[in-house]
Amino acid sequence: MEKEKVAIVTSGGGMKCAYSAGALVTLAKRLGITEPDIFISASGSVGAMFYYLAGQYDDIEKVWVRHVPSPQIARRFPPRLNLDYVIDEILKREVPLNEVALAKTKTKWFVPVTDLDTGHTEYVSNETWFDPYEVMRAAKAIPLLYGGAVRLGAKPYIDGDVSVNMVALIRKAREEGAKKIFVISNTTKLTGGMRWFIRFMALISRPMIRQLVLNDMQRAEWDHLPGDVEILVVSPTYPLPAGTLTFVRRKIAEAYQMGIDDLLAKREEIVKMFA
Repeated sequence: MEKEKVAIVTSGGGMKCAYSAGALVTLAKRLGITEPDIFISASGSVGAMFYYLAGQYDDIEKVWVRHVPSPQIARRFPPRLNLDYVIDEILKREVPLNEVALAKTKTKWFVPVTDLDTGHTEYVSNETWFDPYEVMRAAKAIPLLYGGAVRLGAKPYIDGDVSVNMVALIRKAREEGAKKIFVISNTTKLTGGMRWFIRFMALISRPMIRQLVLNDMQRAEWDHLPGDVEILVVSPTYPLPAGTLTFVRRKIAEAYQMGIDDLLAKREEIVKMFA
């Protein structure tokens, strides 16, 4: 019998993605799971996916625990994300991606990005190859926090998280043939202050951004999951210490460790799913 395809799906969330980074490193180094059939990753988790598929597990930890916790990356007042510093200084210069290894992966990967002109979600994949650093930049270009779009080919794109939710990513995995889907989710509810800031900034932004952001705030993450696939979810057992714009090293390290601990707590179920 043909082996059922297994997919990994990881959510976005800015600095909260330290959680999924810790889980992915543990999945590879402790459980020996390194080549899923399909991998779909959104926003802040895309970098960890690329490094995971390139076999750079130690570099994932180095990026998140040593380099990412920095005031140069995130500013709270007013909230800003220095995405270009992350891509150009940390990922390109300090901890470069092994692009050759990534290109050789047998895993079929997908990254959702949002077409800034139409508001529609598009998926970048192995088959629609662009510079992986620019794919990461586009995938992480959070509206209101980054302040710009990223061109892939002839089109401008922003963060895919504003046009898809976890259910859409799971459905995409199923459409690609996955019968088993392993989800690593670090999605948490927005604080009251952040919700007010997002609403205010959306109102003074261009109409497309306003519509996308306000729709995203109202969208439920876990409604109407497909019932014809096996789904296993690893998510925080208690509120993450790191938020979207956290740059405190201790809090990011704690979120990273939570990803490790929560994944190991479901070790037997995970090994069985990937067997």
